[in-house]
Amino acid sequence: MSNKEKIPKVRLSLELPTEINERLEEIARDLGSTKTDVLRRSLALMDAAHEARKQDLIVGVMTKDHKLQKEFIGV
Repeated sequence: MSNKEKIPKVRLSLELPTEINERLEEIARDLGSTKTDVLRRSLALMDAAHEARKQDLIVGVMTKDHKLQKEFIGV
């Protein structure tokens, strides 16, 4: 039995505007992945951001020399 078979799952139905679905498809294609995997990874990123915000941390993007390039507000 594989790991995927052991994990209980819930099936969701999702409606997206066409332009968001197109962006989702583009990201999946760029990553060589599926839309489902992109959404799973997105949720993991949102979960990390949510937990950071609860600890009064800044969520953002840093340059290679550790300077804050962009702060994400509202995530």
